[in-house]
Parts: sequence; structure tokens; C-alpha cells
Amino acid sequence: MQILPLTEEHLNEFITLYIEFFRELRGKQGWSPDEEEVYKKEAENYFKRGDMVFLAVEEGKSTGFIRVSSREGCFWIEELFVRPEFRGRGIGRALVERAEEEVRKHDDTLYLFVLPQDKDAIAFWKKLGYDVINTIELVKNLKPTPRDEGFHTIEFLGEKFRIFRWKYEKLTEKEKEFLELLDGFYKRGGTKEEFLRIVNKALKEWLK
Repeated sequence: MQILPLTEEHLNEFITLYIEFFRELRGKQGWSPDEEEVYKKEAENYFKRGDMVFLAVEEGKSTGFIRVSSREGCFWIEELFVRPEFRGRGIGRALVERAEEEVRKHDDTLYLFVLPQDKDAIAFWKKLGYDVINTIELVKNLKPTPRDEGFHTIEFLGEKFRIFRWKYEKLTEKEKEFLELLDGFYKRGGTKEEFLRIVNKALKEWLK
């Protein structure tokens, strides 16, 4: 396997992978992807403006990519994608490590956004040491959208939030039970203080 910086020679392969990335993501979410031409133009623009892009290549075939952008003096991993048939071979890790190697020449921190519904992605990034929550992105829909049909209730330090339900979610039975209990807790008027009291009491009992 080779990890190569993107050049004009491989631009079309990057575009194809970029389109595949969004097809898979939108499929998980249960949403329709944009037209391929939209993604093609985006990928071309990223290359032209000089985003850091690396391709994973095996036996002459591009199997995945990572793209890193620079915004306001910080480096951000924007997308990481490995074709499904090549997963489990360490390609994703190799792409991340190559990107980290390049970013170290300019900065000592690398950021990324990860969707809270994407359990596989969260597990992957935590395994590579990305375990510091830096920001929380909040959304308010100013008019009704199809996404308003379903949410999960979650909490952060007892504060109630919502995340969109995905069409294909990988929740364990314990996780499903927790979400149902949490939703019921808040629907019945549960407060942050009450939530923290219950959790703290349970943790104290466990720590004994």
C-alpha cells in the first residue's frame, strides 16, 4: 500500500472517492445525496485551492483518501474514506498518520468534526487518540424540514440536547434502553440537577 499526495494525475480518482464518501454518508442518514456534479466541483475546488489530500493506493487502485483543510490558523480533517471492500486493513489509520505527519510540520494540533450518530467513526477516532471534545455545534431550524420528524434525546453534563435519528443506526440494546429512559426522564420534567443527583449517586455506589 502507498499513501500518495494528490496530483493532477489522480484528480479523477479523488473525485470518484469523494462522491462515494457522500453517497455512503447520505445513505446512513436516510437522505438523498446531491447531484454528482456538485460533489465533483467541490472536489476540484479543494484541489485547486491546495487542500492537503492523500490517496491510499493498492496495486494501482485508489482505495481511500483523507482531506485536511486549513482554517483560521488551524488544520481540520474534513473527510476520511476507505472503500468498504478494503476496510479492516489499516488503510484509514495509515491515511490519518500520513496527514498527522504533514500537519506536524506546521502545527501541533489537528481538529475534526464527527457526527454523534456515527458510532463507528467515533470509535475509530478515539482509538487514534482523538478524545478531547473541543466544541459543540448547535443547530436551530428556522422553518420545518423533513429532518424534524425524528430525534434522539441525549445529554451533556445533564443538559438536554437532541440529535437527528439516522435511517441506519448501530445502537446496542443497552444504548437503545438508555435513550428511551433518558427521553422519558426529560418528558416527565426531569431537570439537570435531578439527573446529576441520580447519576452521581449511582457512581458513588459503584465506586464503593
